[in-house]
Amino acid sequence: MGNMGTRRWKADLFADLASTLRSETSFSPLGTLMVAAVESRYISVARFLDRGSYIAFAQPDYDKYRDTLTELWAMEPLSCRWHEIHYLIRGKEVRVTYLYPEDVDFDISELDRWGDAAQTIYGAKRIVYPHGRGSAQIR
Repeated sequence: MGNMGTRRWKADLFADLASTLRSETSFSPLGTLMVAAVESRYISVARFLDRGSYIAFAQPDYDKYRDTLTELWAMEPLSCRWHEIHYLIRGKEVRVTYLYPEDVDFDISELDRWGDAAQTIYGAKRIVYPHGRGSAQIR
């Protein structure tokens, strides 16, 4: 019975993530992928938005996501905590994927790994990374 409460609580946290992502002005119903790495005292978050002919990278406001992601991560037993979470919203579909430390190639930069994940989901489209006003790095 204790598990039911935990599952319900996780469901509430996942619902909070979905609500927060959908409220972002850059949200794309074609697909919005939030990727986050969480460790004790460390969090890194990025969003990749399907724009049809390309993928847009968006750096989210960490304050909007930090507490929820940290709570989700801390709910897992210490011996089996995930390292990264991939949270995809496409239309009404929501998909959550966990990557554990043994699943992550730490020789590849976080941003490159995450860009590869976005291209796996959205297809081999170019990724546009904003760097200041009006400029972008095309990958």
